[in-house]
Amino acid sequence: MLSITKQFEFEAAHFLPNHQGACCRLHGHSYKLEIEISGEPNTDELSPSYGMIMDFGDLSKIVKENIIDVLDHHSLNNIILDPTAENLVLWIKDHLPIKVPFSRIRLWETSKAYCEWRR
Repeated sequence: MLSITKQFEFEAAHFLPNHQGACCRLHGHSYKLEIEISGEPNTDELSPSYGMIMDFGDLSKIVKENIIDVLDHHSLNNIILDPTAENLVLWIKDHLPIKVPFSRIRLWETSKAYCEWRR
């Protein structure tokens, strides 16, 4: 089994309404998102994606249209009820097309903290 990973970045603001600390106030993050796809490379020698699990360009288009364009430069509270890193990762998972074999989603909220979902 092989996997490919593509990184994305977006900016967004949020607050955690039930949090006891500073995160209950409106603040922003420079998020880094990693999407991993696992599978076997295409063996059809006539296919333009021969030797690939998926074309990186196709993966970029899917993630940009379904995730980045929706979240970038928005208030996440208008999209997700309680936008913790965990809830945001689950929202991202639910908004990626099922037909693509996603195996890992990693969302960096800061340079030292991330949440990860794995199949």
